[in-house]
Amino acid sequence: MTDFKSEKITDPENVSDHSDIESSGSTELPQAVSKNKDKKPERELTKSELFLREYMARALGLRPPPKQVLSTVNLEGVAKLISEGKVKKVITMAGAGISTSAGIPDFRSKGTGVYYNLDQFNLPDPQALFSISYFKENPVPYYTVRKELLLGNYKPTPCHYFIRMLAEKGVLLRHFTQNIDGLERVAGIDPDLLMEAHGSNQVGHCMECSKKYTNLWIRDCLKRDEIPKCTLECCTGTIRPDTVFFGEPLPKRFSELVDQDFEQCDLLIVLGTSLKVQPFASLIIKVPEETPRLYINLEKNASEAKHPLTILVFGGGFKFDDEDNYRDVFLESACDDGCTRLAELIGWKDELTNLVASEHARLDKEFLEEAQKEATELPTQMSHQLSIKADTKVPPNQIPMKTNPRESPKQKPCHTEKKAEISKATITSVSASGSSNQKPGNDKKKQQTKLSTKHMKTKK
Repeated sequence: MTDFKSEKITDPENVSDHSDIESSGSTELPQAVSKNKDKKPERELTKSELFLREYMARALGLRPPPKQVLSTVNLEGVAKLISEGKVKKVITMAGAGISTSAGIPDFRSKGTGVYYNLDQFNLPDPQALFSISYFKENPVPYYTVRKELLLGNYKPTPCHYFIRMLAEKGVLLRHFTQNIDGLERVAGIDPDLLMEAHGSNQVGHCMECSKKYTNLWIRDCLKRDEIPKCTLECCTGTIRPDTVFFGEPLPKRFSELVDQDFEQCDLLIVLGTSLKVQPFASLIIKVPEETPRLYINLEKNASEAKHPLTILVFGGGFKFDDEDNYRDVFLESACDDGCTRLAELIGWKDELTNLVASEHARLDKEFLEEAQKEATELPTQMSHQLSIKADTKVPPNQIPMKTNPRESPKQKPCHTEKKAEISKATITSVSASGSSNQKPGNDKKKQQTKLSTKHMKTKK
């Protein structure tokens, strides 16, 4: 009888009964072979699975060390890479820190950040301000805080114009931003090169009927201290900006561009973000392993992750202080100063300075013309308001500022009025029996969405 051990025949199908083989004196396994032929081919791994496999292999030392692209692992090394034309597909990632010098506060800076100035609203937590569920219940805090941003005339910062220069030099692959202030567009960056991950204030839409409204229209409402309401006669929905609130998915284009862009990236520049909000924060690990990464921020918030679960889910982060760091550069600096210093090392400082000066002069002129136009229109608007002052009826799209929300007349969407009229008898009989389909507190929630002077005219 043949010695199976010497033949080294494996049994992938766990065939343990060899009585038929022994009786025939044959070493062949016809059944096992035929089963192997019918075995389905292994499925291809997804990009995420391939990335995780490679990441773990590198972490365990099963892969050779990546090639170091930087001549020196510092800002000078990054500048040399750009000035010598060795990078053509730069990705920039930005947070609120690139707009603070324009006068727009960030979120987490102690004392000045948005989250540190919300006591007047009695929110369950600071992030409720940008929660879609809370906005539906009460949009007053959101619009109170955002009124200054939407009505202000803000100019892009030197950091914004540095990103524009990268685009004009033909080396910017994409700019990913968490900001909703739209200053990248004002700076003149090609919209095709922008990925506004959290949306933009440029447009809005009704939460009931989806009618679109421009930023200018929303601004006009806020100038009158009104919560933007739908103008359609049959709708009383609140207008929301086309920004991403907590609890909402990011735009489909975001995931498409992440898959498309980051595997090509040959230099990643991260600006003014704490990298605490997912999934934006995890993008830094999606570039190729040899791609240099520059992080310009006031604090080193994105150090190497140590917890195994964190590494598996979001990756390892930067390795600024590791002995084997071959690509990660941290510059502790305000974004404007950091970008100006980088521009100087590349040889672009004079060009950047001139661009900022000329663009700011142009915007100052536009802001002045807009203010003059509004000043001439104001008397006409006041005259119109006085002419309707005696009218006690409330237009469906307006809420008078001097009216207490609890005393405001209730408005019903037109599509519900007919239904209510048809079922009037049924509703009456149900009410008489002591039960009702009306949920307690609904009127209160509706009243909370109405804006009063008390809420909007808060101390800055």
